[in-house]
Amino acid sequence: MDKHDSSNQLILYHGSEHIVNPPVFGKGEAANDYGRGFYLTEYPELASEWACPYNDKDGYVNKYEFSLVGMNVLDLDTEPFEHWVSLLVQNRDNKMGTTAKARMYKFVETYPFTTSGYDVIKGWRANDAYYAFIRSFFNVELSLESLKKAMYFGEYGVQYCLISKQSYKNIKYISCYPVKATEYYLKRIKRDNDAKKLYIEMKDKTTGTLILDIVGR
Repeated sequence: MDKHDSSNQLILYHGSEHIVNPPVFGKGEAANDYGRGFYLTEYPELASEWACPYNDKDGYVNKYEFSLVGMNVLDLDTEPFEHWVSLLVQNRDNKMGTTAKARMYKFVETYPFTTSGYDVIKGWRANDAYYAFIRSFFNVELSLESLKKAMYFGEYGVQYCLISKQSYKNIKYISCYPVKATEYYLKRIKRDNDAKKLYIEMKDKTTGTLILDIVGR
């Protein structure tokens, strides 16, 4: 995606156990969807769920204004699905067996993908449960086409991840508000369970392109 010429401004939200003012470059876990970065969403409700990963600890929704001016944005929705999978498995611990992990490495070699040179990554969010779907793909229990369908279960929406030092200069903290774990932890779990239920009910899981068709045995 080319650099934006207009002064396009986004209102974005970050759910956390803490007030994050300002976001600091270099912090955050490396084993996230797109690696180390600052993750945001356009949806306050989703940010509220992100803020409450435990049932006994409340969180905060942090609100920001983000400018796309001068940002080189990688929009994963415009990339082949294989690139998204390649990026996810490069960054997340998938806890696969030896054979499945060997296939995963071959897959990444077949679809090498890097975020180098970008300021922001825009793409669908994958929650922890989705990596069971990915493991199924590498265990020859799910086709690539079925995996693509499953990765949209749960309606987790599009997320933005700031990955460059310059992108952190374009974000401005506006405000925050507290959210209760008694409400949003349950909503988080329900969304996760709904995605799993849809996956279980999916028909013809292995119809289509299998990992063996891509990397062999």
